[in-house]
Amino acid sequence: MSRSIQSEPPFLPPPPQVSVVIPVYNAEAFLAEAIQSVIDQTFENWELIAVDDGSSDRSLEILHDFAEKDPRIRVLPREHAGICSTRNAGIDASRAKYFAALDNDDAMAPTRLQMQFDFLESRPDYAAVGTAGLLIDVDGDPINERHFPTSSDDVEAELLAGRNPLMQSSMMFRREAVIAAGGYQDGRNYAEDYDLFLRLTENGKIGNLSDVLMRQRQHISRASAAHYEDQNRVVLLALKDAYTRRGLTRELPTIEGSWHPTTPTDYHIRCASDAWDAGNIQSVRKHARAILHQNRLSPRGIELYGRTLMGRRLYSIFAMGKAILRPLKNIR
Repeated sequence: MSRSIQSEPPFLPPPPQVSVVIPVYNAEAFLAEAIQSVIDQTFENWELIAVDDGSSDRSLEILHDFAEKDPRIRVLPREHAGICSTRNAGIDASRAKYFAALDNDDAMAPTRLQMQFDFLESRPDYAAVGTAGLLIDVDGDPINERHFPTSSDDVEAELLAGRNPLMQSSMMFRREAVIAAGGYQDGRNYAEDYDLFLRLTENGKIGNLSDVLMRQRQHISRASAAHYEDQNRVVLLALKDAYTRRGLTRELPTIEGSWHPTTPTDYHIRCASDAWDAGNIQSVRKHARAILHQNRLSPRGIELYGRTLMGRRLYSIFAMGKAILRPLKNIR
């Protein structure tokens, strides 16, 4: 009697060292730049898991084009289910010890994965690590840099005070730590990252590298801009739960969410003001011109453009004079 011969299981390549997880939803404008920034990494042992959450634009086509050229890229199409479910689907499909988050409108510096991989390999007590970032406008021009606390104690203190000192798109996580913490929680949209960070710090450390390794794009269609009131509400819910889990009895802090522009004019004002603080004069001038293009008599646009003509020293004298004269307006 002949013995049946069972076919060999299909060959599976060894798992990569890092999985990059990118949730995608109607992101055709910036998606190619985000993916290319992964391909351009000096660290090459990665896989990219792109979860398309039912996009109706060309996002899925762009993803498939990249996947055909690079076998390290895996595309997971699905029906629209929301950001938390989409992020979790990418984590579930990942095969590496670490996974790096990437939003579909941001881009990595070439050394990001290598530097974070080396950090986590040498510090097994850390559940995750982020980086500093450069805020860019919709065209990719610089606005200003964002730097965060680097030590785990300082990061945890900020989180428990209701502030988020971590840039979600810059984070690299230990996969097992995120799974143990329950992943991203449905119902915590718009601050799902902050909620996860609080849970992770209960069993591990989170820090930041001081290096600027991310380019985070600012535009009025970002979720944080369109839903900042919901974001502040979820932050309080997450913080309340964290206090309960930790047995903390102190009062919840007042959440002072940052102002997010919701109109084109407000967007240009925010970009110009932040660029001024960072000394990016060309970006100030560009956005001031955009304000004046919308309204040639805009006092804010005129004032912002005037700063670029005066320079920082002369403008500081001008601003000081305004501050001195302002109380005199109330004198009758």
